[in-house]
Amino acid sequence: MKQKGSRKKTRRFPSGQSLVARFMGLPSGSVEYPARPPKSMHDLVDKVWEDWGIGEEETAETIISGNWQKIVGIKFAGKCAPVSLSKDGQTLQIKAASSTIKQEISFQKKSILTKINALENCSEINTLRIY
Repeated sequence: MKQKGSRKKTRRFPSGQSLVARFMGLPSGSVEYPARPPKSMHDLVDKVWEDWGIGEEETAETIISGNWQKIVGIKFAGKCAPVSLSKDGQTLQIKAASSTIKQEISFQKKSILTKINALENCSEINTLRIY
C-alpha cells in the first residue's frame, strides 16, 4: 500500500561534458571564443606545403625511391624496396621479400651502387644493407 505524499526519488546524472569538466577541473559552462576572420585557402595551402616540406629539394631517399625500378630492374622492383638511409648518408637499407631475393640483390650490389651513385645527391652512398 502506498503512503500518501511519498515520492519516488529520481537521480539526475550530469551530462558527459560537465562530468569531464568537473573531473579535469575545467569550467562547465559553454565557453565563448572570440571570432576570428577565416584564413584564405591560399594561405592554408602555403602553410601545409611549408610544414610538410613540399616543393623543397628532393632528398637522396626520395630520388632513389622514384628511380627504384630503373636501379634494380622490373624483375626485382616489386620484391625489394629501399627503406632508409643511414644517418651518415653512406648506407642504404633495402628490405627484400625473401632470402632468395636478398641473395640475388647481393649479387648485384656493385651494379646497384653504380646506378645509385649516378643519381643526383646520391654520390655518397657506398654500402647496401639488405635484410
